[in-house]
Amino acid sequence: MYNIKNIMETLAEQKLDEIIDDLNCCSCEKCRTDIITYALNHLPPKYISTVCGKVFAESEILSDQYGADVITQLVQASNIVRVNPQHDAKVLSEHDM
Repeated sequence: MYNIKNIMETLAEQKLDEIIDDLNCCSCEKCRTDIITYALNHLPPKYISTVCGKVFAESEILSDQYGADVITQLVQASNIVRVNPQHDAKVLSEHDM
C-alpha cells in the first residue's frame, strides 16, 4: 500500500501557525481544525506518494502564489469560525456517523 499524503495539509498548518495571532479568533484545537478543514476544502489538493514527488510538490507549493492562496483561505475560514465557533458543540465520533 502506498503512503498517500495531501501536502496542502502541511502547508495550511504551517501558514496557520504563522498567522493565527493576527486572525483575532479562538486558537483552541477545535477551532484550528475547523479553520484548516474549511481552507483545505477550498484549495486544490496536492497529493504525493513518493519522496521524489514530495520534493517536487513542496518546491511547487512554496511559490508565493500557493502561499497567498492558502493564507486567503485561512483568513476566510477564520472569519467563519470566529462567528460560528464549534468548540463547545458535541463532536461526532466515527461511531456516531
